[in-house]
Formats: sequence, structure tokens, C-alpha cells
Amino acid sequence: MLLVYYDHQFSIELEAVDYDVKNRVIEFRPKSIDSKLSLASTQQWSAYCRLLKIHFSGWFLNNDDDQCKLPGFESLSSQDKAMVMYHYQYNASIEKVYQLPCWYENKSNRYLGDKGFILGLSYEQPGQLDYSQQQQMTGLPTSYYSYPTITESTPKPSPPVMDIKWIRVTLDWVLDGMVKPNMQQNQIYQNDFDRLNSLLAKEGCFKYDVLSEPVLNHIVNQHDQELSQSLIKYVQSHTHECHTRLTRLQHMLEGAGVDAQVIWKYTFAKSYVVGNGSLLSEEDVVRRIQDSEEEWRQKKLSLTRRLNYK
Repeated sequence: MLLVYYDHQFSIELEAVDYDVKNRVIEFRPKSIDSKLSLASTQQWSAYCRLLKIHFSGWFLNNDDDQCKLPGFESLSSQDKAMVMYHYQYNASIEKVYQLPCWYENKSNRYLGDKGFILGLSYEQPGQLDYSQQQQMTGLPTSYYSYPTITESTPKPSPPVMDIKWIRVTLDWVLDGMVKPNMQQNQIYQNDFDRLNSLLAKEGCFKYDVLSEPVLNHIVNQHDQELSQSLIKYVQSHTHECHTRLTRLQHMLEGAGVDAQVIWKYTFAKSYVVGNGSLLSEEDVVRRIQDSEEEWRQKKLSLTRRLNYK
């Protein structure tokens, strides 16, 4: 069973309904007939929810209090216990955060993906409001006085509604969340992506964002067809966007000899990846991760000698 969380709370359950033997892909669909979710946010700093997590229920089996079973754990100082719990129990699959596609684009089917899964969804927008107008209103400063500001007195448009159609995941993606450290996953629909790479290469396109919506749409709906002109035009015009914030951080960390999967361990790195008000530069994020991981490496070495940790 898959569990989808958004706005920091549990939202919907999905159950397995099909298995693609050729691609080793499991398809999950919502258990409830009414699977539509309002994207109204409960957080004061955001009007709409835009982040979500996707978990496999089996990731949490036998995961409670594992750190307390480590030899000598109770003899550690409070500070060392906190560090062990923070680092030793880290699971990248559980901590990953995904950003929903923009709902202002008028498309019936939308896609969100990662290396091991693709999510199909759609949006309904009960109330329409000109986006530029909304941006202008919400950008006004807050009043220091007790009088209502323009932003406060202006009614907000009805929040969009998200309808999750399905989530397709690889077996690697499922298993990845059950092991520590997390293993390397294979690309979902690898053969289809290989074919797409060959077709794009013939058009002179060698760099592109494999998780962009036009690409995911092709993989899901047109993988056995020739390239559409719209996809070719999109890839050609977005070659400079082949690397996202996440992939740039991953490359920089790998170049520095740090496992890129630790990105999701740190709140400041998550904020940077999803563009959630982080003031840090890429170099700052990488340096802070390096320092934290080096501190943990040295502490773990010390604990290994004392308590035979692995």
C-alpha cells in the first residue's frame, strides 16, 4: 500500500492493482472512489499546498526504536544519543519531498516523477482568478496598524483540487526504502527512456530534464511512437534547464566525495531543493552538508571503536 502525505499530514491511501512484468512496475490506485484533495494549506505562510511525500507502508515495519537495540546505546550521553538517532535512522526514501506541478497550466493530465516512480494526476480549479493580479495583491506589504491590509481584505480564490489517478513504481523503489543505506535504483521504464534518448540524439538533443512533464507525458502515453514536434521543440528550448536544483546539488556532492542521498537528511537542503525561502547558495548548502557528514563520520568512527557499531 502507498501512503501520500501533503501539507504535513496524511492524505490518501493507494492499493496495488496491476503489475507490469516487462518493466517490473507496480501500479497503485486510490482505495477510495472519492480521492480528490483540496490543496488549501493549513500553514500560515502558504495559501496552497505544493509539497508532498510518497511512502510505501512496508518501510515502517520493524522500524520503531531500532536505535535503542544498538549495543551500548543507553550508555551514551544525551547528545550522542540524539546524533545516533538523527543519522543512523536516516532513510532517504522516507525523507524525500516532491513539488507538485503548477496548477495554473490548462492541461487535463499532469505528471510528477522521480527515478523510481511516476505519478499521474489532474487538477480542478473551482474558482478562477488572474494569476498576475493575485501575485500583485499578495506581494503588498503587511500593515503595522490594526487596519486590514488589501491582502487581508481581498477574498482569496477557491483552492485547486488535486485528483491522484495512479502512481507507478519500480520494485527497486519499493525495496530501496527497506534497506540502509539506500541502494541505487534503476530508472523506471528504462527501455523507453533509452529509446527516447536515441530519438532525441537524432534531433541533436543530448541534454534534457528526464523528469520534466513533457518527457514524462511521452513516456506514459507515447513511448512507442515517434517524437512529437512539440516535445522536440520543448527539449531544444529547455536544454539549459537539464539540471534542476536537486541534480546540481547531487553532482556537486558527488564531486566532493559525499553520498548525494544525504541531501534529504538536512532541512536546509530540503528548503533549497524545493525553493522554499532558502537564502543559502549551492556552495553554502554543499559545504554545510560536508561539515555535518564529516562530523558524523568522525563520531561514528569513535562509536564503532567503543560499541562495535556498523
